[in-house]
Amino acid sequence: MAAKKNSAARRAGEAARRAAAAKRIGPRPARPVRPRHLYDLKPPGIHYREWDTPKGTDEEVMNKVNDTFGPDSDAALTMRFVLEYRRTYGPRVPIMAARQLDQIAVRTGLAADLAQTMGVPPEEAREHLHTLHARGVLLITDDGSLWMTVPPGTGTNDKWVFVEKKADTPVEATAD
Repeated sequence: MAAKKNSAARRAGEAARRAAAAKRIGPRPARPVRPRHLYDLKPPGIHYREWDTPKGTDEEVMNKVNDTFGPDSDAALTMRFVLEYRRTYGPRVPIMAARQLDQIAVRTGLAADLAQTMGVPPEEAREHLHTLHARGVLLITDDGSLWMTVPPGTGTNDKWVFVEKKADTPVEATAD
């Protein structure tokens, strides 16, 4: 019986010490809730004004587009891209920014360089770029260039910080 009393007394003493420590330290500050999607971060610029939100499952959306426009149509190709982007960006997709990132990745050689550095195929490097973009670590500016950024809500930062230009706007190929 004495063992139970000591055990109960010990638990009560530990609880009292924890309560006293909590009182000395004070309440824990609330952890900021990080946005889950790029849309929630409200990125600045013209590339982030329009967000596409396909309704339904990937299969439902593709069936509707294929029935309306045909499986080999430009609309079907575009929708395949949108649905691919949706897996990375969440329910709202910044189509202009995502397509611009693809153009930069291919035309500037950024995806190929990253692929070589990481030792992965270029398509996987492209996916990594989109993942960083979806987290707000990369953004497209109004001139179409790609920048490394620090999103708002990081530390004491309350607005977007553009840190380093990663790629210029790709130049259209001209026919000579």
